Parts: sequence; C-alpha cells; structure tokens
Amino acid sequence: MDERQQEFRVGIMVVVALAAAVVMVFKFGEIGNHWKSGTRIDIVLPSASGIYPETPVRMSGIRIGQVRSTDLVAEGRGVVVHVLIESDYTFRNDSSAQITRSLLGDGAIEITPGDKGESIKDGDRIVGRTASDPTEIVARVEQRLSSTLVSFEKTGQQWAALANNLNRVLESSGADGVNTIQRSAMALEQFTRTMKSAEDTLNAAGSLIADPRYQQQLRQTLTALPELLSETRGTLRSVNTVIRQVDSAMANINTATAPLARQSQSMVTRLNQSLINIEAMTGELATVARLANQNDGTVRKLLTDPSVYRNVNSTAASLAVLLENLKPVVADLQVFSDKVARHPELLGVRGVVRGSSGLKDSGVVPAAFEGNNR
Repeated sequence: MDERQQEFRVGIMVVVALAAAVVMVFKFGEIGNHWKSGTRIDIVLPSASGIYPETPVRMSGIRIGQVRSTDLVAEGRGVVVHVLIESDYTFRNDSSAQITRSLLGDGAIEITPGDKGESIKDGDRIVGRTASDPTEIVARVEQRLSSTLVSFEKTGQQWAALANNLNRVLESSGADGVNTIQRSAMALEQFTRTMKSAEDTLNAAGSLIADPRYQQQLRQTLTALPELLSETRGTLRSVNTVIRQVDSAMANINTATAPLARQSQSMVTRLNQSLINIEAMTGELATVARLANQNDGTVRKLLTDPSVYRNVNSTAASLAVLLENLKPVVADLQVFSDKVARHPELLGVRGVVRGSSGLKDSGVVPAAFEGNNR
C-alpha cells in the first residue's frame, strides 16, 4: 500500500470521526436542543434537586421531552425549569408537574395532565412540586419506628407493673386476715342477698298493685286527675292575672316616682338648706331665750318690770299728744308748699314781705314784672 492510499484512509477516518462528534454534539449537547422541534414550556418548582439538562420528562411513564436548562426565580423563591416537549405530544396548560426520584437518586419530571385548560404552546408555564427524597422517607420511617418501639417497650413495662400491683392486691390481706379475693366473695354474696331483698320488695309491690281495692282507688285518682289539672290551670291563670296586675301597679309606681327620683338631688339639697336655716333659727331663738332669762336683761325687764311698762305707756301717750299738736303745723306746711308750687317767685324778698292769699286767681303780680306794668 502506497503512501497516498494511507493518507486517503486517514482522511476518511478523520472525517467520519468529526461527523460522529458533530452528531453526538447535536444529539446529546445543548446546541442540538436549539435545533430540535417541539414545544418549549417552563415548569416552576420549589427546588430542582436531581434535575439537570437532558433529564427526561414523562407522562404516564412515556418520555415526551427533556429538560433544556434551569434558572433561579428572583430572590431564590424557586426554580424555573425550561423543558422541551416533543412535537408528537401535547397536554393542557392546567396540568401539573412533579419531580420523581428512583432509589438510586435519578430524577425525572412526571406530567399529570389536566382536563379544563387549553393545549400548551410555546412560552406556557405550569406549576410543579417536588417529591420527597426516598432516603429521607426511609430515615423518617426509621425514626418513627424507633419511637414506636420505645412506646411499646414503655407500655410493656407499665403492663408488667400493673400485673404486679394486681397480684399484690389479690394476695394481700387486711387487719382481719382476709385477703382481697375473700372480701370480693363476701361482697358478692352480700350483693346477692341485696338483690334477693329487692326482688321480694318488687313482688310485694306487684301484689299490692294487683289488689282490686288499690286498683279501684288508682282508677278514682286517675279519673279525678283531669279535674285537678283543670283547677291547677285556672289557679295558674289567676296567679298570672295577679302577677300582671302587680306588674302594672309597679309600672305605675315607677312612673309616679320617676319625677321624684329625678328631683331627688335638688330636694335633698333644699332639705339640707332648710335644716341649716332651722338650726340657725334655733340658735338665734336660744340666744333670745337666754337673753330673756337674764335677770338684768332688757327683755327680762320689759317683760317683768312694771315701771318699764308704765314708761312705755306714758311715752305712747306723749307721742299721741305730740301728733295732735303737729297736725296744724303739717296743715300749714301743706298750704305753704301749695303756694310755693303755684307762685315760686314769691320766694324772693318782695314775696316774703308782701303777703298773698295763696289762691290761684288772687291777682298777685310777680315782682319781676311790676316795673313793666307801670
């Protein structure tokens, strides 16, 4: 084989290798995802543990797409998983997604189809939820199983303690040397006798009820019972009437006393003031009485001394005489005031010197006008 053939074969191998590499890149790499046809949707998950690019997306166990990439939601409140759904498959946009994991930790996204939404299209977003980690579930089950076994152990110990206590109670004896079992037997015997006595009492009561006279009295009592009930109803109606009348009377009393209640404060205030005035008047009367009871007091002398009475009597008589003497003076004063009221010019010197009769038409000429008349 010459050198040219070897170079040709090597070139063919290189071309085949490059073609295989390109095919693998487009098939298994992210570059190929951009060239694949299908529907691109987003799935919002609380976390994307175990989810990576190329993670399969299944529905009812069939692979319908794969994960293209993942991004964090703002402020780390979740993860947005970008998924490519193959063009041969579709489902409604009210579907939900859930992360599933195998025992080996491999993750996948399982689509649960909806029944009310519209068919998905590019850019739609659905809500998903994460599945519990199998190892965490096993750990929680193991923890709960351990706590359950501990509880069973404690319960067994308590049952053992209860059995021991019961044995001690059954084997113990009282001060009289009788154990609990014997006491129980005696109590049971006593209970049997009591039940026998009760049975005898019931038999006696049955024989009493079977007596014809007692049955006749019972019939009479039952016959009179309706009349008794009727009288009781009438009595209750009368009592109700009386109660209503009492209620009406109490309402009237409340109506009558309501104004007094409203004026009670002012009435009490006035009563207190009246009591204060009465107390002050009583004090003053006591003072007057004390002064009247004094032997050298004016009131005492006025009431008991005859000379004081005579002096007062004579003074009153003198006042009467004085008043009789003052009557002409008062009359003159009335005449003088009348004259002054009619002729005030008479108050001059000429009016004093020249007399006048004091009458309205006496012809008196005022001094101020005598010169003019001349």
